[in-house]
Amino acid sequence: MKTSRLAAVAGAVALTLSMAACGSSDDGDTGSKGDSAAAGFPITIEHKFGSTEIKSQPKRIVTVGLTDQDAVLAMGVVPVATTNWFGDAPGRIFPWADAAAKAAENPLGEGKLPEVLNSEKEFEKVAALKPDLITAIYAGLTQKDYDLLSKIAPVVAAPKGYVDYGTPWQEATTMIGTAMGEKEKAEKMVADVEGQLAKTKADHPEFAGKTAVTVSAYEGIFIYGPEDPRGRFLTDIGFTYPENLKKFSKENFGESISAENAEEVDVDTLVWVNAAKATYDMVPTYKNLRVSKEGRDVFIAEDDDLYIPSSFVTVLSIPYLIEKEVPRLVAAVDGDPSTLTN
Repeated sequence: MKTSRLAAVAGAVALTLSMAACGSSDDGDTGSKGDSAAAGFPITIEHKFGSTEIKSQPKRIVTVGLTDQDAVLAMGVVPVATTNWFGDAPGRIFPWADAAAKAAENPLGEGKLPEVLNSEKEFEKVAALKPDLITAIYAGLTQKDYDLLSKIAPVVAAPKGYVDYGTPWQEATTMIGTAMGEKEKAEKMVADVEGQLAKTKADHPEFAGKTAVTVSAYEGIFIYGPEDPRGRFLTDIGFTYPENLKKFSKENFGESISAENAEEVDVDTLVWVNAAKATYDMVPTYKNLRVSKEGRDVFIAEDDDLYIPSSFVTVLSIPYLIEKEVPRLVAAVDGDPSTLTN
């Protein structure tokens, strides 16, 4: 973003925030102090930009992080806004989160859906929503983005030590839960889902010692790294991330390699987040690889029920993934093309 544009946005945000503050200076001060004290507020959250103090229990939450809404819903609140990534579910509340959404407190009113932001940088729209908390964990915020959002409301950004879009779902859930005054609930939900993953791993010893990675036919072959949620899901259920591929994602959640280097992804199980035709068009030599000849691949096209949850990988979507994706991984890892369900 150019400096002049950034300054203009900052000015607009400041004006919007000032107007919002004039009309809602008492919001949350009456009737909520007791609840906030009981939930342990004020709370300080450490993250990669420093720390954020949340003085009282938030009710109007904007999720700038692309998958953060699932953790917010799991903690019992419907966000006032979510941020578009892909898919067209109303309010970007997807089927695996429907039950949580129906049971959650809705600051917008019964049955109303979150506004959907088009990007992580719609600062003026965020300010107009008058949030009392902004989450930006599964996000790629810069320091300038964080500073602008912090002028609107407390911001919970990604923790230190991870690439952008690389925070483990466990930490994302716990950070958001803590910020909402629901730390124990978050920890319990994380433990429950980790238990489901551990059971899946134990139930499928055939995954042990087998290499697996998720890729897509983008600018050659885009390899999702070991810190990407897609990669973490595979290792959580027993697969091993290929050592030869770690060099491609040291500073980002993933990286593309040329189609000429397709042999790099000749692993025991390969998950393509695209249709088979896209792979064969982008990588003509793919059919010559062992992973293709032995039917060790899973193709998840855009019209596949797994297309969105396979990329979300949240506390709410993982049980759905276990149910729907694991059987296809079982069919792929055996090296028998006749068992494939693609």
